[in-house]
Amino acid sequence: MKNIVMNAGKLNSQRVKEVISLHVTAKKRKGILIVALEGELDHHTAGVVRDFIDKRLEDPTIRNMAMDVTGLTFMDSSGIGMLIGRYKIISKRGGKLGVTHTSSHIDRIFRISGLYKIIRAYNGLEEALNDMGVN
Repeated sequence: MKNIVMNAGKLNSQRVKEVISLHVTAKKRKGILIVALEGELDHHTAGVVRDFIDKRLEDPTIRNMAMDVTGLTFMDSSGIGMLIGRYKIISKRGGKLGVTHTSSHIDRIFRISGLYKIIRAYNGLEEALNDMGVN
């Protein structure tokens, strides 16, 4: 689990500390990296998530990735770019990248950005794992 604390800088001429909370967890199951994201995936946090996932993708036996975004509350273009980059890594291995539990807000971002053209949406983690060949 990662917590990120960023200094928000000046706001109305006062120094303010803003806590940006992002929780990232990952586990491997039969060649599938299962990542759960909670919080905000934006320009402050996308690099941390990228590094976190890429470290796990150094394992060459990981061919597919399922992302549970139940707790994802916000995503900007940096988050979209991070997802596209992980898709490229997974697709070069002949695998799939999928997401589960998108909220209406995150679903809208996926639709508008065209992410659903390369990343499949699943109703739940078990559906994703079955499609990726776990069961």
